[in-house]
Amino acid sequence: MDSEITHVPMCQININGLSKHVETALDHFCDTRDIKILALQEVKQKEALSINIINGMSTYSAGLDSLGVSLSVCNSLKPQHIPQLEDLEINIVYVAAMIGPKSVLLASAYCNPDTKSTLGLTKLLANIKKAWDYCKKSNIAGMIVLGDFNARSTMWADSINNPRGKVLKEFVEKENCELSAPETNTFVTSNGGSIIDLSLSFGEVIRSICPPWIDDVDVHQLFTGAPQRGHLPVIRHFSYKASTKPNNKTLAQPVFNYNSANWAHWSVYVNSFLKDYLTEKPEQSAEEMYTIFLKTINTASEMFIPHKRICKHSKPYWSDNLTSLSNNLRIALVDFKSKSTPYYKKIYESAKEVFKNALVKEKNNWVHEQLEGLNTKDSIMFWKRYRRYFLAEDENFIGSLSNDDDTNVAHTDAEKENILYDTFFSGRHLDQQDFDETHYTKIKEEVQYIKEANFLEIPLVSCSEQGEGNLNDEIVLAEVKESIEAQNSANKCKDGDSIHPKMLKRLGLGGLNFLVKLFNKCLESGSWPWSKSLVTFIKKQNKASYLLPSSYRPLTISAYVGKLFERILERRLRSYCKLGDTIDDAQEGFMPNRNTSRYLYKMLSSLEEVRRQKMEAFILFLDFEK
Repeated sequence: MDSEITHVPMCQININGLSKHVETALDHFCDTRDIKILALQEVKQKEALSINIINGMSTYSAGLDSLGVSLSVCNSLKPQHIPQLEDLEINIVYVAAMIGPKSVLLASAYCNPDTKSTLGLTKLLANIKKAWDYCKKSNIAGMIVLGDFNARSTMWADSINNPRGKVLKEFVEKENCELSAPETNTFVTSNGGSIIDLSLSFGEVIRSICPPWIDDVDVHQLFTGAPQRGHLPVIRHFSYKASTKPNNKTLAQPVFNYNSANWAHWSVYVNSFLKDYLTEKPEQSAEEMYTIFLKTINTASEMFIPHKRICKHSKPYWSDNLTSLSNNLRIALVDFKSKSTPYYKKIYESAKEVFKNALVKEKNNWVHEQLEGLNTKDSIMFWKRYRRYFLAEDENFIGSLSNDDDTNVAHTDAEKENILYDTFFSGRHLDQQDFDETHYTKIKEEVQYIKEANFLEIPLVSCSEQGEGNLNDEIVLAEVKESIEAQNSANKCKDGDSIHPKMLKRLGLGGLNFLVKLFNKCLESGSWPWSKSLVTFIKKQNKASYLLPSSYRPLTISAYVGKLFERILERRLRSYCKLGDTIDDAQEGFMPNRNTSRYLYKMLSSLEEVRRQKMEAFILFLDFEK
């Protein structure tokens, strides 16, 4: 396979205070140089930074409020903040990124130029060593620290040596890392300058860093005191070999168009085939039966359900006014990129605000027109479609993950899948033995009683034609029909076996009898053939670190056929619990015809009564974490 060299431009600069004017200049600078990684020192700004107007960067900041550092990384490199490596007393910020095939730890650092002591630099280097130890333990390929160390030495072509230079030189020799610096001054004054903006490289990335150079072309707006005094941008390239593959990606992916399916022919094919199969091979295992069911469904779907290609949804609320404002915004953006001054930035932001307000107004007018005359059920369905079509999707990239004891950090997809599976689906929390012993004992006694009774002595109200039955009665056709009828098919996607709920609702007598046979085989043998599920993980908001699996929430699409079986068993168990009077009357969640909104109403009613009687109310809210 052919490969080509890919370069990732990195830039570092001590900005000595990030004003709005400098932020505008930085946007222009990064855009014209295609900078992917930007390390700033002495930002002197307490508020969150936002250097992503053009380049789509994510910015992370840390350090002392009076000084501070920041690191902006292009979103295409999938940045991930590593706050546990940082120290509040040190100006350094760490971000992991995927540069090519490797995970690399990036850092932006600053050392205060205290002429009387080297203690600040010593603390900073100790923190950097700790971060490099973390990389080695976590199998991170390398680390790059871009910083203003205020260390001078003839070792890197500076004109003089200072105590910090000696400390930094000894650190480089001891840790076997590489220090790189331009050949000319990075800090300039009217009477000279110094080379103090340096980089430290560790591990495999050492051979991937190209020699740095000074970019002094039209950069006087990037530092205060220009043109007599300030730091110049230092640029480096991270180079790696990227394999080139033929671009076979299509503009849209084909999926089944269920609205245009020939369901009559589909149903005839499925029902006749499954009916004949039951006649010819009545004794099969549950796994074999489910395999035949899937093959039949998939064959019929390919024959009678046409494909469609997913494309970007059109915007029904669009108007001529929005087109005009959009064109104005595009022109303002071009002017801002070519003439990066505060004046053109203000014009661009003004055009952006006008377009945003008009867009919201047109959306609201369209929504009001659509909702007029809809009942509650139709309104809920409308908002589901609205969110799917128009709302922006959050960035749910899962970066490196660490297990609970932080002894291993996963970077590859396979390693991350193992950690997520172990966290959410292995059931290892059951081994912790920290349950309430009394409750645990009672549950075990109840389960043992049901097992010893073999389900025979427990009456229940069944939906079958037999009226009252037992928990282990054979599943009948009426139960399967009722379970399918309760399955919602609107706005659903197919499961891991390519089954859609609309298919189950189109099953005729042959397919339904096949499911009856399959479910009874599962009930008799205790087998569960639905082992495949589709799982998507989404980020929980406002988490301190996304290295932990607990910072993500799994959304699972399990097999729809298995859900039918689960619903039948659940109704039988619910009937048993209802007859045994084991469910509290106050239970609202997971109960038919009840919901947690009733709890809110009860709470508000109680508070209103307390207020009427001029009493005080104390409320305790509990949130149990897994």
